[in-house]
Amino acid sequence: MRTTLRQRQAAQTRETLLDAAARVFARRGYSEATIDDVAEEAGASKGAVYHHFATKQKLFRALLAHRVAGLDPLRELAEGALSLEALIDGLVGLWFDRVRDRPEAVVLSLESRLQALREPAAANLLNSYYGQLRATHDELLRKAARRFHLAQPSPHTALIVFSLLDGACQQAALDPRLLDDENFKGALAHAVASALRPEPMPG
Repeated sequence: MRTTLRQRQAAQTRETLLDAAARVFARRGYSEATIDDVAEEAGASKGAVYHHFATKQKLFRALLAHRVAGLDPLRELAEGALSLEALIDGLVGLWFDRVRDRPEAVVLSLESRLQALREPAAANLLNSYYGQLRATHDELLRKAARRFHLAQPSPHTALIVFSLLDGACQQAALDPRLLDDENFKGALAHAVASALRPEPMPG
């Protein structure tokens, strides 16, 4: 179905507002950020923001949903990788590219977690968001296990892998040199592989 010029312009405006909101929430925090701040950051009117997002909470919810919608490259990894090692390298690369290309995403992630600890409503929203992220990683790992003839991962494996990658990216955001440190990336890839191929317990 073809879209009209007006629809394309509206979609572009919405994208611009979401990008601006990510920077504002990362810089000022959810509590201190205002719709006026987002409008100024985007170079748009306050009315334009309200046209797309009725409240700040709905804007924040849309921002998280927008992040989830950007997971297509992650979903494609299991189909395109020729080996488990290539898949894991690709997974680490996607996470590190996120830090390199959108450093505000790490700050936004930390800010949203702090907000969730303060407000139950924010916690419900964030749990839903991270639930979708973990589900996408779980889907990737299960596809990889079938393709490369591994035992199916436990329900907690995706959470462990997600936590490893998330924590590594927080460290890389603090010390960007890690983004190009092959030893660090190699150690991280080894840790992810170990979660997928755990060693048998002794005894």
